[in-house]
Amino acid sequence: MAAEKVIVREIEKELSSTEYACTALEPVTGGTGNFIFRGTLSTPLPDGTQEVIIKHGEAYIASNPSFQLPTSRCRAEEESLIALAKLPPSSTSSFSVRTPRLFYFNSETNTQVQEYLPNSLNLKAYALSSLVSNDECLKQPCFDLGKGIGLWLRRFHDWAKDEAQSKLQHKIKQNVPMQQLKNQINYSRLLAQVDSFPEILGEAKQAFEAVKKASEAELTDESKLQIIHGDFWTGNVILPNKQMSKNSQPTVFVIDWELAQMGVRPLDVGQMLGEMYELYLFKGVQAGLWLIQGLCAGYGIDDDEFAFRVAVHTGVHLVCWSNVPGWGTEKEVLKVLATGRDIIVRAWAEDRSWFLNSDLASIFQGH
Repeated sequence: MAAEKVIVREIEKELSSTEYACTALEPVTGGTGNFIFRGTLSTPLPDGTQEVIIKHGEAYIASNPSFQLPTSRCRAEEESLIALAKLPPSSTSSFSVRTPRLFYFNSETNTQVQEYLPNSLNLKAYALSSLVSNDECLKQPCFDLGKGIGLWLRRFHDWAKDEAQSKLQHKIKQNVPMQQLKNQINYSRLLAQVDSFPEILGEAKQAFEAVKKASEAELTDESKLQIIHGDFWTGNVILPNKQMSKNSQPTVFVIDWELAQMGVRPLDVGQMLGEMYELYLFKGVQAGLWLIQGLCAGYGIDDDEFAFRVAVHTGVHLVCWSNVPGWGTEKEVLKVLATGRDIIVRAWAEDRSWFLNSDLASIFQGH
């Protein structure tokens, strides 16, 4: 807390001579890598903006100062948001999905000011507070939200691979530490989980080793790599904290671009599906399945090779992140670990018929 107070004073001093001077900074919960605040501007911007998000990065994780993390990640986010400002929103009848505007960035202090979405929650928090009733009236809005996210992700992936984004591609190629971190916290951790839960995962060790080896080989084949978000999960999708309704088209933000990296598209799709599935597996939130169905419909998975790679990463996410504190009891964690194990094994074996009779059938039904 003492460090945070010092950082607040430094931010206030830095911004005092800019149009982003603030009367108050309030810590925002949910982030782990950076110090994040909601700022109230001393003078509203010309467009009427009164509140902003302020992110400040240090060479460590804010929630764990002993974990070193290069500040080059902050520059990756700056460059991504500047470029993404040119990508039009993806809209359904119910939602409009885009990235927040970047107002300010100081490369010397790693402080940035971003657009704030008032009265909002991330998708995980929103689902756990507003979608737990499993009322059928929520099915279509949840499907539409998932579809909007999927449409946006597909548009982003196609846009990011185009030659017109060669400048951004060159810059994101330099974010190697985040690429390595992504692989480590998933595929290296996958084998560590076998050691932690041998009774559940031991029988799948051979498949896990093959999956890990394949993920490492992917990173050496530049022809298969393109810009991906790198941390595409429900915590990085922000939406208004109000009841969903048709034809209102509220804005939805895709945030946190520090892990933008060269990778394969299924990593973004699979991570989001894994998080949505955990809503259902741990909390019984049916909306998790409706969101999955919408996302797959919006993204448009084209072939089995892509679908199996998505499924592998969905399973990897369940195995590696199911024992995050707060998700469930020990018994529930073991159940989700077994589910993730089965998904990985079946996907690695390319067992399409198994998936078509599972909760994840929509990964394969679009082609």
